[in-house]
Parts: sequence; C-alpha cells; structure tokens
Amino acid sequence: MSDAQSTWHLAGGRALTLAGGAEARCLAVARGRVWLTLSGTAEAPAEDTWLEAGEAVALAPGQVAVLEGWPAADFELRVPPGSAPARRGFLGGRLFGGGLLGR
Repeated sequence: MSDAQSTWHLAGGRALTLAGGAEARCLAVARGRVWLTLSGTAEAPAEDTWLEAGEAVALAPGQVAVLEGWPAADFELRVPPGSAPARRGFLGGRLFGGGLLGR
C-alpha cells in the first residue's frame, strides 16, 4: 500500500508554510530545489536546509515547515498509511480487500 500523498507546485519567489500535522509526515522533492526552514524546539533551534530533487525530510508531529522553490519546485507531502484517513468507496462505505464494508 502506498503512502497517502499530495503533490504541490512552488512557483519561483513564492513561499509556503505547512502547518504542523497531528502525525509524522515526509516532504519529498520531485523536481527542482527547495529552501526549507523547519520549526525548532527549546532543545533544538529552527533549521534551514536545501533539498534537491529526489531528496526527502521527515516532519515530526506538530513540526512547521516553511519552504520556497528555487527557482521553482514540485514536492510531495506524504503521510504514512496508518495515519491516512480510510478511503471511501461505493456509497460511502470503506473498501477493504476488494469488498464493501458497512460504516
């Protein structure tokens, strides 16, 4: 089973703030380069880093990320399968193993 994910595009010169989520996530750069700032804690200060296409970083629960494409970038925000909401199928029931289960 693959991770639940969203693909985003960052135009050049645009910044995006990803609010901290309730679960751990993975930010993976698909194309381009991203300048990333991760929120810090009392024990570890905020951190800036560059991510190239093919690189990824883990986001801890509650961790905020600010990113900017240089010059532009596409990235995926992945959520582990156990954290993703159940997928709904025909008539709003959950699909599991090809069958339809009641709510």
